[in-house]
Formats: sequence, C-alpha cells, structure tokens
Amino acid sequence: MGIQPLKMTGFAVATLLLLGGMNSPSGADDSNPLLKSRLEAHITFLADDLLRGRQPGTPGYDVAARYVASHFAQLGLLPAGEQSGWYQQVPLRRTRMVDDSAVLGVDVDGQVRRFSFVEEFYSGPDITSEHNEVRAPAVFAGYGIDAPELEYSDYDGLDVHGKIVVILSGQPANFPSEEGAHFASYREKDRAAVAHGAVGLVRIHTPRRDRRVAWDRYASRVGTPGMGWIDTDGQPFAGFPELRTNAILHHSAGAELFAGTAHSLEELITLDEAGEPLPGFALDAVLFASQRAQHDLLTSPNVVGLLPGQDPLLAGEYLVYTAHLDHIGELHAKEGVEDVINNGALDNASGIAVMLETARLLSQGPAPRRSILFIAVTAEEKGLVGSEYFAQNPTVPATAMVGAINLDMPLLLYEFGDVIAFGAEHSTLGEVVEEAAGEFGVTLSPDPMPEENIFVRSDHYRFVQQGIPAIFLVTGPKAMDGVTDTAPMFQGFLQKHYHQPSDDLNLPIDYTAAERFTLINARVGEVVANQAARPAWREGSFFGNTYSR
Repeated sequence: MGIQPLKMTGFAVATLLLLGGMNSPSGADDSNPLLKSRLEAHITFLADDLLRGRQPGTPGYDVAARYVASHFAQLGLLPAGEQSGWYQQVPLRRTRMVDDSAVLGVDVDGQVRRFSFVEEFYSGPDITSEHNEVRAPAVFAGYGIDAPELEYSDYDGLDVHGKIVVILSGQPANFPSEEGAHFASYREKDRAAVAHGAVGLVRIHTPRRDRRVAWDRYASRVGTPGMGWIDTDGQPFAGFPELRTNAILHHSAGAELFAGTAHSLEELITLDEAGEPLPGFALDAVLFASQRAQHDLLTSPNVVGLLPGQDPLLAGEYLVYTAHLDHIGELHAKEGVEDVINNGALDNASGIAVMLETARLLSQGPAPRRSILFIAVTAEEKGLVGSEYFAQNPTVPATAMVGAINLDMPLLLYEFGDVIAFGAEHSTLGEVVEEAAGEFGVTLSPDPMPEENIFVRSDHYRFVQQGIPAIFLVTGPKAMDGVTDTAPMFQGFLQKHYHQPSDDLNLPIDYTAAERFTLINARVGEVVANQAARPAWREGSFFGNTYSR
C-alpha cells in the first residue's frame, strides 16, 4: 500500500509561516516564542532536582507522571489508561543486588582466580532468582548470535549444553544495521544461549565496545535496581532463569579464560577489530559464579492520552506516540561526588516535552481522521519495560494500532539540518518523515552509528515486535547552516553526558531546534493520521516478515 501525497493543509501552512518559510532557517528565530517557552518550561520542570532523576517507583517519577497527565487534560485529550483514567499501572518486580554477593571466577587446571567486581567484571541483579550459583565448563561461541534468517550461527558445531558460553560483545561487521541490532541485543543473545542448553553467559567487553561504552560506566550502575514486568503467572516476562550467571568481563581480565587454547583473546580481538569471522571452540576453563538479590513488587504508571479521530471509517485506528518519562535516578554510594542526581534533561525530558507540544499542535488543529494515542512510558531505562507492557497489554484493541513514532533523547543542542528515523526503510513511515522534514528545510539521513544497535534500544521496538510499523525519530548530526561542526556537541554529549548527572539544565539546549523538531513531529503525525492508507511494512522487510500479524 502506498501513502497519499502530502498536501499543504492549514496546519502545515501555519507552521511554515511560523518558521518564516521552509528554506529560511534563520527565520525560525523568535518565530513562535510561546512554543519555545513551553518546551523550555517542560524540560525545566522534568529535569529539576526535585524529581531526583525520575526513577520508577519513586515519588519523583510519580510527580512527573502527574505533570504529564495534567497537561494531557489541559490539552483536551481523553484519558486512555485503565478504568477510564490517565494511568496504566505496570506491575513490576524490582531486584537489588545484595552488597558484596557477586562472584565470578575461573579454574584452569586447578589454578583458581576470582575476578574483582566492577574493576574486572560486572553483573546486574538477577530478576528471576534471589540466589544463583553455578560452576560449569566454558565454551567460546564468537558473538553468541544465532540468526538463521541471515544464514549465520555462532553455535554451529558447538556443544554448549550444561556449559557457560563466553562471547565477545557486538556482532559481525557485515551484518545489516537494524537486523544486526536485533540479533546482537541482550535478549536475543540470551535466548540463543538458552535454546542451545547453556547455563550461563559471560560477555567479553572488548576494546571496540569500550570505545562506545567506557568500562567505568558500569560503576555508576552499582546499587541501581533492575526491573521487569510481571505476567499473569507472577513471573518476569521474558526472563531466562536457565542462565544462572549473566556477567560482563573486561578484556584485560578475560585473557585468562583462553589459557592453553588454540586461540588467545588477543587474537580474537584482532579478528573482531578487522571484521573477520570468529572461531568457536571449547575452553580449558571452568567458570564459577554466584550472586544474591532482593526482590520486591511495585507498580509504576504509563500515562496515556487520546486525541479521538473523527472519520467514521478510520477513527477506530490509532497512531501511537511514545516517549519515556523515567530516567536512572541517583548515583549509589558515590564518594566525593557532589552531584548525584541523573536529571535526564535530554534523556528524556526533551522527548516528553516534544510529545506534549506535538499533542498540543495536533489537538488545536483540525480533528484528525485517525485517533492518536500519546503515551509517556515508564521503565524504559530498565529494558523498555513500560512500552513492552503496553504493547502486550494495550488499552485499545491491539490490531487497531497502525503505527508508532518514538521520541527519545533528541539532542537539542544546535540547529540541526537532518533527522534520523531509525526503521524508516522498513515501512512507509520513512516516506512521510522525509517529506515532512523537507517542508522545514531538513533532510532525512540514514543511521550514522550502526554499531550502536540503536534500533532495538528504545520503546518503538516493543511495537515493532507486535507487528506495528514504527520509527524512532531523533535530530541528526548535520548543521542547518552546513558549516557548523556539530561533532563536539553530538558525540560530546554521548561520551560525556549520556547517563551522567551532567545531563542537566546546564547544557546549552537550543529551543529553536526544539521548536523545529516539534513542528516536524506534528506534521508527520498529521499526515499519518489523515492519509487513507495505514502505514505498511515494505516488501521484504525483515521486521515485517518476522513480526507482522
């Protein structure tokens, strides 16, 4: 099914006039001061120290949820949560590691070595069991990927039944970006290990991985609770109790696992850096691991607002906007650090702000033909938990959700000249984004960081897994003027401020960029909500073929 051509509706004309013309970015200055002021007000409130980093299950998160519900009500949206209210309460199991309980070690021919927690290995608290202990032979299985759709498996010829699988982080260099992101995700690697009978999984944190996520980031996770949503059987959804250890080991310590084998870890890392295939083989090592965790139960709300459609034939279909409301809370036991609050100004107060103002623009324009849901989801930082719960337990008919647009961490630090829509090539939503962005002098660019596996790391992906075409829309790295070097701002944020207390209101947030990004989002929503054909998967799309109903 194709999409209808874009037409210059009253909304589009008005927003273009606000920007002073689609090809005149300088005309955006002071074009809509009220919109920019509202965006700034949202971010300022949500990133305030008062909310203590918006950790699910805390008063700060609940205040943020009430803030969003209040604004939905002010906009005239209808409550679309549970029991005709604004909230969908997500039932959660929270898990915390017992201090000093995490153990990982290796025994090679009677030579026993215990690794140092955090300095050499990291393991988060287990969501499925309060006490885990395992001792088993180790097998190296490349990247730990089993992808028959790509005619690839690291498990071919290996017997890992009853053993602990050791793998390198990452994926083969020749994997397509978004399919690779799927198969290299934590859940898919865990699933593959369990399917082949493994009892544990140890990931080697390689130099290539370290260039993307510095090892010292794991120290900030110590003491942070994990969360998973609870199914009707009282168990965490998609947990893997078969894996009695799931640890990350720094490559400097991991070399000892390969003593006496035909391939050293140094050789394997060289192959990884060169994009060459990795061998699989049994190790002469026995690994042992244990940990203890404390579990408790809580709920945390998704906030759901509805803009009803007015077309008799299309009002029963829903376009979904998502943005995660939570962040990672406070640093745990960080000595000598004055600022312990992870405020999450750009991750993701900015996304919530853009969603609220997108809802305002769409609710103040002509009524859409399709209905539009706006969902502020909880526990994204815990593994896309709130969005998965909604996608699996929607408050509207599951088959009526026709498309999803996700707003997560738009880097509003400069006048951007492009946007990235992760997943754009897989559905007709890509065409809409490209044309809508073009109306505001902005281009659509492909994924500039395929090695980051971003497509599977935000809330839209939980809708993709339910067969719903979805995109993850963010600002791109190009400057509007074509001259400004944005790399220090774009990469600088990811390297210095992402998941750090410095992601706060001291960042030089560009509210003209925020305005433009909001208008683009509203235009995309206007088109999708009004075109005759619902969004459709592209023929041959891996995700359409894998998940479509």
